[in-house]
Amino acid sequence: MNKIKIVNDKLDTIDINKNINIDYYEQNCLFGINEIKLNINKDSDLYIEINLKEETRLSFNINIKNNVKLNLNILTKGKIGKIKYTYNLDEKSLLNAVKFQNVDTIKEMVVVNLNGLNSEINYNFKTISNNKEIYDYNIFHNCKNTISNIKNNGVCIKKGEIIYQVSSFVPKNITGCIVSQNNRIINLTDNKCEIKPNLYIDTNDVEANHSALIGKFSEEEMFYLQSRGLDYNTALKLLINGFLTSGVEDKKIFKEINKNIDHYWR
Repeated sequence: MNKIKIVNDKLDTIDINKNINIDYYEQNCLFGINEIKLNINKDSDLYIEINLKEETRLSFNINIKNNVKLNLNILTKGKIGKIKYTYNLDEKSLLNAVKFQNVDTIKEMVVVNLNGLNSEINYNFKTISNNKEIYDYNIFHNCKNTISNIKNNGVCIKKGEIIYQVSSFVPKNITGCIVSQNNRIINLTDNKCEIKPNLYIDTNDVEANHSALIGKFSEEEMFYLQSRGLDYNTALKLLINGFLTSGVEDKKIFKEINKNIDHYWR
């Protein structure tokens, strides 16, 4: 698997093959933000690890070429960060992205440009929130027959707060698109969390849906597990594990999620 490791806002390790081109622009963007540009030229698996040792500002620009499939796994951990991801998908390209992060606080923007016919993104995001986390998604269906599946799962503990703002855009005459948003926050605190799902659809020939849920696990779920001999904390830990690991196939991210669950729910 291709691997990139970033410490603070600097490239620390690069281990990629010729199917991926990488450019690093130090303080090239507005306000001195370092930018990492990736061109995915052939089918690839890519693992990105980001360690936020100080307040980190980064911009990623990931371009997936025609008929290319990218399986992307991102692990973010550490302190404070402001990160922007821009994904540009060409014709018949496919992005399967899985992300997990456990940070002190973060503000993140994700921009998805489905530029080519039959391009598709499947985005599966997980977080354990100890402090305020803000996520702003903008998904643009710029071509016909494009698909976006956005799934966000978060668990709030301690001082945790999560804000998801997810906006999907399908302009006039862009037909045959499938637009899906699924956002859920398990709030184990009295802190305020928000989900703001937006569907901006200007055409009739589209399949669009969204779901948004903030709350705790249901009494029925807890009762079922406790009726089979599990105490409350063990039952809660089991449900959190299933909630955060669903759809995660990468072994490193799966292991990291379980390590954090064991840390917080001993």
